[in-house]
Amino acid sequence: MQQTQFRRAGQRASWTGWFLLINGILALLAGLRYLPWLTIPDGITSVYLILLYLAQFPLLALVVGLPLLAISLLPSRWLLIATGTLYATGALGLLLIDTVTYAQFRFHLSGFVLDMALKGGSQIFSFPWQMWAIAGAAALGLLLLELMIGLLLAWRRPRFRWLALGLAAVFAGQLTVHSWHAWADANHDSRITSITRAMPLYYGATAKRFMEKNGLVDPKAVQKSSATSALSGNRGGGQLNYPTQPLTCEAPAERPNVLMIAIDGARGDMVDPKWMPNIQAFAGNNIQFSNHYANGNATKPGIFTLFYSLPAGYWDTFTSQKRAPVMITRLQELDYELKIMGSAPLISPAFNKNVFASVENLRLETPGDKSWDWDIRITEDWLAFTEQQSKSDDSDPFFGFLFYDTPHGHRVPDDYPVKFQPYWDPVNKLALGPDFNPELMRNNYKSTLHFVDNQIGRVLSDLKERGMLASTIVMITGDHGQEFNEHGKNYWGHGSNFGQYQLHTPMIVHWPGHGSETHSYRTENFDVAPTIMGNALGCGATDPEIYATGNGLFQRRERDWSIAHSYMDYAVLLDDHRIVQHASGRVTTVDNQLNNAPDFSPDPGTVKAVLNEMSRFYR
Repeated sequence: MQQTQFRRAGQRASWTGWFLLINGILALLAGLRYLPWLTIPDGITSVYLILLYLAQFPLLALVVGLPLLAISLLPSRWLLIATGTLYATGALGLLLIDTVTYAQFRFHLSGFVLDMALKGGSQIFSFPWQMWAIAGAAALGLLLLELMIGLLLAWRRPRFRWLALGLAAVFAGQLTVHSWHAWADANHDSRITSITRAMPLYYGATAKRFMEKNGLVDPKAVQKSSATSALSGNRGGGQLNYPTQPLTCEAPAERPNVLMIAIDGARGDMVDPKWMPNIQAFAGNNIQFSNHYANGNATKPGIFTLFYSLPAGYWDTFTSQKRAPVMITRLQELDYELKIMGSAPLISPAFNKNVFASVENLRLETPGDKSWDWDIRITEDWLAFTEQQSKSDDSDPFFGFLFYDTPHGHRVPDDYPVKFQPYWDPVNKLALGPDFNPELMRNNYKSTLHFVDNQIGRVLSDLKERGMLASTIVMITGDHGQEFNEHGKNYWGHGSNFGQYQLHTPMIVHWPGHGSETHSYRTENFDVAPTIMGNALGCGATDPEIYATGNGLFQRRERDWSIAHSYMDYAVLLDDHRIVQHASGRVTTVDNQLNNAPDFSPDPGTVKAVLNEMSRFYR
């Protein structure tokens, strides 16, 4: 031990390091409040969790406390002690509030929750006076404890080499748990990946492509093992409470084939005979939902919500636990043959770990060099599949999923005969800006839609010629929309806002026994699973609320709000406003034209309903 006058900058820096390291231990103790919401299946998981606690909470304290190092350069020791005391008290207080938030909603504190709490007050979060009294006493006690720690360290503290050893242990622990998580992720080991979600600000490393490239894992063997586990263990366990009750299903009188076709970036207002003639003709003879919206402005949330009919905020947990959607497992229960063919790889985003986790012989990647090569290949493979089906007298019904990707690349093959002029070649996205001519990008987009429409036309003609349409449900939609600076705010493509152009997608349905219909009420991806489950798979007696957010395509929705996700942001969608939670923690409110609306306050009842929907499938 050493006694110091605490006057030199090096001594103050040493004080700061010890102060933060001790607060890391206090944070670890506070973090024990997350343990009741974790499932620890075996000893290996326990070892990982112990290492994770020892590595994560001290690191959080060190990172959050970095500003104190700057203050330690100032000559005033009392300023450092006072600032450190208040700073650490506030940080630990936020962590404790996060443990309360996680206990109630199973997600961590966010700018949206704080913003809604400030705007809605007691109408959203209501606590008895006794709890406020306990919280006040705890805050005062924490303040005094931090002050005592600060004063004791100013008077006497261990030697610097012990501090260096402690810091080295923290970083070694981080290297260990991240390496372990990367290995578990590549091998679909949900024992490890499923528990990390409870750790605040922990994002486990992944290195699946590196391990596959270097022969450290066999992706086909891993997928087969994962599918078996996902299918057998899909009914419960872990952090998820999905479905919230056992399903009430019976064997359907008939088992229709189901084919879902998704086009990357297909916009709802682009179903036009000039650039989508086959789909337009198909729509005219079948059911059109003209006001359909994806619940995501990117592929990851768009496809996730299409199959689960749940907010994409559940992505991490469903992925870490390899929990397939009930729609897929119900198809497997009914002995459907699943033919899943994505033009783009199904491992990025990792649909093989959630949507198709229970599919054993899943083709993870389609051979080819360009997106149009992949689109042609999945069409050819599908036609070969239907030919085989037509030759078999006792084949099971099929579920098919075709995901076309060419619009994502903005170009068609050089020899493709249809290019809407002026055609932009080469495509240089760096040229996009407020004054860029949107027709150039829009014409390329129309050309790619025409190319994909040609492929889908082959699929639809084949079904008709083989007489399969009479027994096949066909859905044609998009994962998200596309924008070409329509709002004049320099938004291009997708993934950047939650306006109509990036969310509005086509929804065209052929349902045997139904004629030509057009429905103009709002529908969403949230409604797809209830439609298939209730109308085709014998689960009509099950309340969709047990497994989905929506209520079905063939009836008006019962809510006046919705939720949409992006890569990292999400938004609450109201009739005239969007409340956006940004990844940075900032919360903004805009109107339907994406103009800022800072004075708008949502109804507290709506806020409570949204928070409930984002958390009710957690245990």
